[in-house]
Amino acid sequence: MIKYGWQQTWLSVPAGNMLVAAIVGLAWWSGQVLSLGQYGVGPLSLALLIGILLGNSMRLPAMMQPGIHFAQQRLLRAGVMLFGLHVSVGQLLHVGGEAFGIDLIVMATILIVGTWIGIRVFGLDRDLAVMTAAGSAICGAAAILATEPVVRGSSAHTSMAVASVVVFGSLAILIYPLIYHFTGATPEAFGIYIGATVHEVAQVVAVGHSIGGGAEQTAVIVKLMRVMMLAPVLLLLSLWWRRVEHVEGHGKSRLIIPWFAFGFVGVVIVNSIWSMPQPLHRELELLDTLMLAAAMAALGLETRFDRMRALGVKPLMFAGVLFLMLMVGGDILTYWLLPANLS
Repeated sequence: MIKYGWQQTWLSVPAGNMLVAAIVGLAWWSGQVLSLGQYGVGPLSLALLIGILLGNSMRLPAMMQPGIHFAQQRLLRAGVMLFGLHVSVGQLLHVGGEAFGIDLIVMATILIVGTWIGIRVFGLDRDLAVMTAAGSAICGAAAILATEPVVRGSSAHTSMAVASVVVFGSLAILIYPLIYHFTGATPEAFGIYIGATVHEVAQVVAVGHSIGGGAEQTAVIVKLMRVMMLAPVLLLLSLWWRRVEHVEGHGKSRLIIPWFAFGFVGVVIVNSIWSMPQPLHRELELLDTLMLAAAMAALGLETRFDRMRALGVKPLMFAGVLFLMLMVGGDILTYWLLPANLS
């Protein structure tokens, strides 16, 4: 363990945080200048990419590590909690029980069957399979970051999982508008399909906007239903993870309770019962995005190319299988479960 004098200890967290803040600022500026948001590429993905490039191109001073870890852990949990600002109970009630049922089936299938495929078929480490499945099933990078403390994922595994959902979520932006023109579905019905199967919120917005006719609003609401399921999924995952480790002979490991998941639920409740002034709501959403982007930047700084290369192409192949499961399975469910007036 590296020991610091009191001057270095006092400076260490701000020094690392300043680097992380600079990366977030560059990611934000790049996204605005290049208008990448319309393509579903947000500041989180850009912050991860810049962090990886910087972390692999230079040797960071050891005194920066406490600040980087602060962003990767503390700011991450705070960001996940504030992510509840995107959801309210009223929004979830707006689209009806059928859409909620589609969301639940899609999520359960990707999480359970998908994780099994990742471990048994592709031979991936359990933490990588779980994080990739969670990112595909719930809300992309934010879900992966929230899952990482529960499964104690390595930086390389977390970065690979994020990269895979970014790749295939971005691919959805190109493919889904083509699918729409062959389905004959109404914009509202296709919006439910988008919200139930596309990875990131930003990608859902991009796809829904390209369809038009009310698809964007419906897609975002259905997507927020998936986001709302983040808290119970984390709790169930923590229980399952502890049980598996015990069965495999690792002893009775300490139960990791993701307390920030309760904070997420609390923020959702507050957002549902309090008509927060819009300027305040926008500022808090911006703060949430910045904190999650900071966590992504810190994750990128801790990621090394050689560790990612060692993982090979199997993680991307696995993410591709999950993407196909989302597209095909979601289409079948939407066709079967939606009322006739929406299909």
